[in-house]
Amino acid sequence: MTMSLRRENAALRQSNTLLGRENEAFMERLGEAQLRVEALLARLPQDADSIITSEAAQ
Repeated sequence: MTMSLRRENAALRQSNTLLGRENEAFMERLGEAQLRVEALLARLPQDADSIITSEAAQ
């Protein structure tokens, strides 16, 4: 039973490591997407800002 639990623990540690790396990759992609959205928003005309703000308030 001890050996079985050790194997399971090792497998869980490996899975945890892989999921951590996957999470880091997703966070990096999310940050890149956020930068792209911010860049697009910065390119909008000034009057579009007031339209967006008034639509968000509704």
